[in-house]
Amino acid sequence: MSKPLENKLALVTGSSRGIGAAIAVRLAAEGAYVLVNYSASPERAKKVVDEITKAGGHAEAVGADLGSLDGPKTLIASIDTSFGGKFGGHLDILVNNAGTAEFGPFLETSDQSYDKLFNVNVRALIELSKDAAKRMTKSGWGRIINIGSAFGEAAPMPGVTLYIATKFAVHGFTRGLSRELGATGVTVNGVQPGPTNTELSPDDNGPAAQAMKKLTSVGRFGKAEEIAAAVAFLASPESSFINGENLTVDGGWNA
Repeated sequence: MSKPLENKLALVTGSSRGIGAAIAVRLAAEGAYVLVNYSASPERAKKVVDEITKAGGHAEAVGADLGSLDGPKTLIASIDTSFGGKFGGHLDILVNNAGTAEFGPFLETSDQSYDKLFNVNVRALIELSKDAAKRMTKSGWGRIINIGSAFGEAAPMPGVTLYIATKFAVHGFTRGLSRELGATGVTVNGVQPGPTNTELSPDDNGPAAQAMKKLTSVGRFGKAEEIAAAVAFLASPESSFINGENLTVDGGWNA
């Protein structure tokens, strides 16, 4: 049986671990050739690539630090040479997953923190989406999926002001770009995860994790694979009438 994303080229940023890794594995299982992006850990990216290839899928690791000014350009260049030039610079699916978080009182936030948050969470996402949109509109089909956050809907606690600012930016950018590309065959949607059990945010991490669980209606953290399932659907041909949507996958956090 054919797979819904068979022979599609997908780029998943920040996919050497956590939610990004789960997305890369799921898209590959659906038939996509996947570029696994990492910033500082080629070993982690190799593990993801190995997992995909052992399951019969196709993946390559591509390094680029999206917190640097040249990072997006480095990653864009790798699209043209990926898989031995098999796709000729074509790109079908972009998942803007790479992100960073830093919490604390706004009045104590450093310029370095501000720059890092916006470079990774907003600027890189915009640059990559612009390049992807140019490629996709030429072919008349494409999927841009931005990974935001449940914090893109509300501010449930203090100390997250700048992080929330970046995630509201992702939310708004998704809606705006969907309007511009809607008639071209390219859809732009977002997935906004709530608390998700990953290495960086384990669900057994003491009182803070317990407090976050209580903010959901289901009383637990999500699984990275549950986020990946939402992304896989939005990447599929079956989602062609969904555009400009920010799908919140948060266990009822924002209910």
